[in-house]
Amino acid sequence: MNEIPVLIIDDDIWMQRILSKIIQSFGFYPFLASNGFDGIALAVEHHPALILLDVLMPELSGHQTLKVLKTIKSTKEIPIIMVTAVSDIENIGLAIKSGAAGFVGKPFTRTTIYEKIRDVVNKDVISQASLKAKANDFTSVDKPVSQETTSNLVKSLEESYTGNAPKSSAMPQQVIPKTYREDDKKNIEAIKELLLKSKKPE
Repeated sequence: MNEIPVLIIDDDIWMQRILSKIIQSFGFYPFLASNGFDGIALAVEHHPALILLDVLMPELSGHQTLKVLKTIKSTKEIPIIMVTAVSDIENIGLAIKSGAAGFVGKPFTRTTIYEKIRDVVNKDVISQASLKAKANDFTSVDKPVSQETTSNLVKSLEESYTGNAPKSSAMPQQVIPKTYREDDKKNIEAIKELLLKSKKPE
């Protein structure tokens, strides 16, 4: 299978589905995680070409998840774009210092996502994804998205979210990691314990 994986880590199912649809239209294959721990496991297992990471998440925040991903040998080189409604200088500076490749503010457009991806992902990977998108008959990223197309996308996403969508429009389900190296599993468990311990008052 020649799929080019992109990992989306966001606790908001609605946002997962929007980003997933956009990523698919560019020719990438989305993997979905609802929290930082699952996201780390999926990143280790599938080594995606890119990670889209929400900042505000329970248990393990986007900043903490970013730090962990940048300390694990097999994931530290993966470009990570932070997706957030929090765009103050302090948050941006913290993320960049921890190794984020860029920021996308909410709300965003399909074009904004593409431009950020183009800035941080290898050109050869983008070319491969574009060929796959054309083969799958997706709309070219160079064409503007009409209001009608946007409305239809929102409608289909809303139907999918409420469970009223027809089967043909179902979005990809959350992918659960199969197995990953025991060493990385131990590393993740150790980091999890460390982070949770550090959150307790001394």
